Amino acid sequence: MSQPVEPVTSACSFTKDVEKSMDTPASDVDVGAQLAGASVGQGLTVAENKRIVRQIDMLLMPLMFVSYGLQYMDKTILAASAQFGIVENLGLYDLVLQNGKVTTDLQKFSHATLIFYWGFAFGSLPAAYLAQRFPIGRFCGISIAVWGGITMATAGVTSYPGMMVLRFFLGFVEAAIPAAFSLIVAMWYRKNEQPLRFAIWVSASGLGGVIGTAILWGIGHIQGSLHPWQYQFLILGAATTVWGIVVAVVLPNNPVEARFLSTPDKVLAVERMVAGQTGIENSRFKMYQVKEALLDLKTWAFVLITFCVELVNGAVSGFGTIIVRSFGFEAFEAVLIAGSMGAVVFVSLLLSGTTSVYFPNQRCNIAWVTTLPVLAGSVIVWKVSWATVGPPLAGFLLLGFFTAPYIMILALMTANTAGHTKKAITTSLIWGAYCVTNGVAPLLVRTTEVLDHYPTLFLPLIAFLSLSVVIVFVLRWYLSYCNKQKDVIGNANEVSTLNTAFADMTDKENPNFRYSY
Repeated sequence: MSQPVEPVTSACSFTKDVEKSMDTPASDVDVGAQLAGASVGQGLTVAENKRIVRQIDMLLMPLMFVSYGLQYMDKTILAASAQFGIVENLGLYDLVLQNGKVTTDLQKFSHATLIFYWGFAFGSLPAAYLAQRFPIGRFCGISIAVWGGITMATAGVTSYPGMMVLRFFLGFVEAAIPAAFSLIVAMWYRKNEQPLRFAIWVSASGLGGVIGTAILWGIGHIQGSLHPWQYQFLILGAATTVWGIVVAVVLPNNPVEARFLSTPDKVLAVERMVAGQTGIENSRFKMYQVKEALLDLKTWAFVLITFCVELVNGAVSGFGTIIVRSFGFEAFEAVLIAGSMGAVVFVSLLLSGTTSVYFPNQRCNIAWVTTLPVLAGSVIVWKVSWATVGPPLAGFLLLGFFTAPYIMILALMTANTAGHTKKAITTSLIWGAYCVTNGVAPLLVRTTEVLDHYPTLFLPLIAFLSLSVVIVFVLRWYLSYCNKQKDVIGNANEVSTLNTAFADMTDKENPNFRYSY
């Protein structure tokens, strides 16, 4: 065992030593401790590791991909339904006098878009708490089924206030999935494997945008007793509810309880996680880890970067079809073209995720590099002439890179945050920032500014995206600095790393933890 560690007084200070972890009650340790050490000394071969990862991927990635794709489609139905009569049927607009002419003001539609994200924001902390306290597989499945029911209920809405209420609760329930999925990636995958896995399931938002747009366009042409937009909500909501039941039955709670792994493979799945020192799962909520999360500088760096880059998403997901239609396209064309941005999202995510696998410790660099196309797209849409549709459309599609830097931030968070409660709180804060910025963005889209190319939207986008690049550079330096502080303590041996890997210690108090950037 290593010698007791003296605290280091700095922003990266380590508050406990290895010996403390050995005196911790059984209820405080990670579930991985049940199997940890069962094969210590044998080692995990490259072939075994690939086989285990392949088994995990074959089950988890499809479940997470389809779930997040359905979430994105259910969340953005409102944007597509705007082209099929929901604005007129529910009175989501006002007529205003501007320059002597009567124009349509879509502020009510904006409010119906943004209230989803405020519900999401309010649901983030409860979701993080519940995802830690209850079996995460069952929690995810039940949450998906419930929001599918809310989506179906939206078809019965007859007024603007009713739409606002249901959209709020839809966001509140949907907050469960991103928070839970972030914890799932952290408990199953090594640090170097996490960016690609985040990219895979988050890329469902891109493919969901492409496929979902085509599906919604087709559903919108159903001729029946209901309005076309009502069929959209009913059909997708029913599909989501059925899928939620599937997830509740199939998604494992953690590697220790995974039915699809044999007992020896469970041991290997746990042993894979020793080197990362982030643990697997602990259901006890620890207030000292909450405090540490709130006082950790990198937590707020993650939150600020998320706010900056996701501002684009809030505008595009709710007003993409409206912005594209401003270029001169017809309603149906605008729906299909806006949906094609999903292809950009899908490709950019997989490219950035794959790049992080072959070039380790480049998450920060990938984050700022993939922010540059979004900056360029914002400038192009705002400043070029719209006399021809090509240039503004090209700029609009470049905005689809916005998700790439975000998944790098998620990967940085899971790789650099240890302690299950701390990780849950940090995750909820990041997704909370995601919601707040998506809730603010629709307010920046003013349809009365179409002739000026939406300056109230694109000026803030350019400013915040530029700020995010600066924060990423600072974050990279900070993580490197923290590692140098930890290196003063010295290198750990195999027994020491095993003792701390599943002691549910935070990244600051664990002397064997090292940051990745």
